[in-house]
Amino acid sequence: MLEIRLFGAGAARYNDQPLPCFPSQQPGLLLCYLLLNRHRSFPREQLASVFWGDHPTTVARKMLRNALWRLHQALAEAGARFDDYLCHDDEQVSFVRCSAHRLDVETFENAAAACKGIAEQDLTGEQAIRLEQAHTLYQGDLLEGVYEDWCLVDRERLWLLRLDILKKLMVFHSLHGNYERALAYGQHILRQDATREGVHRHLMWLYWQAGDRGAALAQYKRCAQILQEELGVAPMAQTTQLYQAIIRQPAEVIPAGPEPWSGRALASPSATLPAVAMEAWQVLQHLEEVLATAESELHHLRSLLGALREESGYSRDQGGQLADIW
Repeated sequence: MLEIRLFGAGAARYNDQPLPCFPSQQPGLLLCYLLLNRHRSFPREQLASVFWGDHPTTVARKMLRNALWRLHQALAEAGARFDDYLCHDDEQVSFVRCSAHRLDVETFENAAAACKGIAEQDLTGEQAIRLEQAHTLYQGDLLEGVYEDWCLVDRERLWLLRLDILKKLMVFHSLHGNYERALAYGQHILRQDATREGVHRHLMWLYWQAGDRGAALAQYKRCAQILQEELGVAPMAQTTQLYQAIIRQPAEVIPAGPEPWSGRALASPSATLPAVAMEAWQVLQHLEEVLATAESELHHLRSLLGALREESGYSRDQGGQLADIW
């Protein structure tokens, strides 16, 4: 069986024999690209353009043939048959999805897809375990050390997918009273993206619920500092309201647990609000949470596009349409 890891530095083995050239050399990178796009079949011209687009078409096609031949040799050296894993003819090339293989990215994506659209409060224990197993596969960002454009796009996509899995696990364990595990997942998110205000607020609530009032207050101060330094904004109203509620709480009193979080609210501003007002407040909080998450993800996408702009050499002075969107 061919076993491939694309998270972290990347590695490939066939029946415990390492695959030469993987993933740093062109044949290995070509296999990585086909694995990441395993649901598609590519015209040879397209593959040649992706990897050798700065060469004339005939030269790029020749370089693609050479890379496929070298990949054939690498698989044979490890004991695998080329045709078992790659489907190819004079026009198309694709990875054989029904082949005997194990791919970490595939398992990771399948777990995320199985829970897509399922609210955190509706996750089953089995689904949570599957998400946790998927998270353990993420041993680093996709193909660390590779900076091809096609890799950067998938790296960002999988990174965001990982954060979504961590959020689901954080909320799942919060709802089941596993505050220590929920805090660990939340802290893990913030190590990847410290600007996620909703996560800061959730950790404030978790610390408060666990009786650690000091940690809850300190979390707010870290949140406010990070938002100011990174985004130039102040915390949202509900974050400040939670902070003020914690301040008003006597230090020796452990707060009673709120209603199980519905995915829309972490804590209510007042237990005396009418039901209609409470529902409206929760909806408002949910919308602000969505906006905060979107702003954070836009921040990362702008950074990625900025890096691509610098690498590609586009500028407004060149008058290109692409330069105007950065």
